[in-house]
Amino acid sequence: MYKKAIILVTLSSILLVLVLVRTHTAAPVNNTNPKSTGSSEYATVEYKITNINGNQYYGKGDDGTEIRFSDKNILSGDKIQVHDEVICYFEKDNLGKGLVKVEKK
Repeated sequence: MYKKAIILVTLSSILLVLVLVRTHTAAPVNNTNPKSTGSSEYATVEYKITNINGNQYYGKGDDGTEIRFSDKNILSGDKIQVHDEVICYFEKDNLGKGLVKVEKK
């Protein structure tokens, strides 16, 4: 009977410690780079055009990320030049699917 009481107290102490640790641990923050609004179906990322080679455009974001896209992604018909800022639209739930469209800022 004495052993059962010791086991019960030990397990209760472990459970109490786990509950305390769980309540004092911060939940991870979902801090993704792309900006997206709850009402929009797209996630947007802003880039500054650094180079244009034929129909290929190269850009760099404020956080150092880079992008390359062709003129077929520019749906607005804007004339984009080096040092212009553009907004790139990606599917909100599937960033890996690819670039949806690009427009001049």
